[in-house]
Amino acid sequence: MRPRPISIFFSCQPHNNSFLLTISVTSWCAPQSLSPPLFISRFSSPTKHTMGHEVSTIDNSTRISSRNIRIGYNNIISYGASSPFIGGGFGGGGGGGGGDNFDVHANEKATMQNLNDRLATYLEEVWSLENGNAELELRIRQFLENKTSPGSRDYSAFFVSIADLHNKIHGAMCVDGSIYLANDNAKLAVDDFKRKENELSVRQSVEADFAGLKRVLDVLARSDLEMQIEGLRGEMLGQRQQMTGQVNVEVDAGPTQDLNAVLSEIHEQYEQASAKNKKELDAWFQEKAATVKQEVAVSTETNLNRLLQSLQRELQSQLTIVGALLSAEDRTLGCGQRIGLEEQLVNLQGDIDRQGQEYQMLLDTKTRLEMEIAEYRRLLDE
Repeated sequence: MRPRPISIFFSCQPHNNSFLLTISVTSWCAPQSLSPPLFISRFSSPTKHTMGHEVSTIDNSTRISSRNIRIGYNNIISYGASSPFIGGGFGGGGGGGGGDNFDVHANEKATMQNLNDRLATYLEEVWSLENGNAELELRIRQFLENKTSPGSRDYSAFFVSIADLHNKIHGAMCVDGSIYLANDNAKLAVDDFKRKENELSVRQSVEADFAGLKRVLDVLARSDLEMQIEGLRGEMLGQRQQMTGQVNVEVDAGPTQDLNAVLSEIHEQYEQASAKNKKELDAWFQEKAATVKQEVAVSTETNLNRLLQSLQRELQSQLTIVGALLSAEDRTLGCGQRIGLEEQLVNLQGDIDRQGQEYQMLLDTKTRLEMEIAEYRRLLDE
C-alpha cells in the first residue's frame, strides 16, 4: 500500500490577552482538508495552560509531554501540545507504509510527536531570545536615560524624609513644652500641699498642747483635792481614836465639838478651795483668751486695714487708668488699638476681681480664726 502524505500547519495568534494555537491537517488521500482548524490550546503568558477540557499549571521551563495524535477520515483527533508563551507556524510532510490503518496511524503518531518536539524546541528558543531582547532593550533604555541627564538626581524622597523629621521635631518640642508646663504645675501643687501640711501639723501640735495642758490642770486639781481629802481623813481618824480611847485623867474639858459641824466646815473649805481654783483658772483663761484674741484681732485688723487701703488705692489707680483708657479709646480711630485697649480693660477687670477675691479670702481667714478661738474657749469651758 502506498504511503499517504499529509500536510500539517501550526499557527499561534494573540487572542484576548492570550495565545490561540491551531493545527490544520491535510491528507492527500482524504476527500477534503480537515477543516475547520482544530483548536488545540489557548493560554496566557503567566502560569495557566488550557488544553481542551484539561487545565495544567506550568512555569517558564515546564513542558507538557506529547500525547498520541490519531488522524482518521472521521476527523477524530486525540491531541497534545507543549506550553510555549509565544506562537509560530511551520509545515511538514510525512508518510509511512503499511497494509492497514494501524500502520498509517503509527506513522502519523510518530510524525506528530516529532513535529510537536520540534515545535516545543523552537518556541523555547524564541522565548529565550525574546527575553534576552527585552533585557537588552531595558538596558539600552536605562543607558539612554542616564546619558541624557547624567547629573540630575531625584531628591524628592530626601525632601519627604526631611519634612517628616521637621514635623517630628516640632511635635517633640510641643510635647517637651507641655511636659515642662505640667512639671511646673506639679511643683506649684506640691508646694501648696506642703504648706497646707505644715499648717495642719502646726494646728495639730497646738491642739495637742492644749489637750496636754488641760490634762495637766485636771491632774493638778485632782491631786490637790486628793491631798486635802487625805488630810481630812487623817484628822477624822485621829479624832475617832481620841474619842474611843480611855482617859483616866480628870481635866476641866471645854465643851465638845460637834462632828457634823466640823465636817460641814471641812466641806465648806473644800468647796471654797474648789471655787477659788476654778475662779483662778477661769480668770487665767479669760486673760489668755482676751490677750490672744486681742493680738489676733489687732494683727488681723491691721493687716486687713492695710490691705484694704492698698486695694482701695490700687482700685482708684485702676479706675483712673480705666478712665484714661476710655478717653483714649474715644480718641482712637484704629480698630486694632481699640481691640488692644479692650483687652487691657478686660485684664484690669480681672485684676480687680482677683484682688476682691483675695480680700474676701482674708475676711474668711479672719472669720475662721475667730471661730477657732471660740471653739478653744468652749473646750476650756467644758
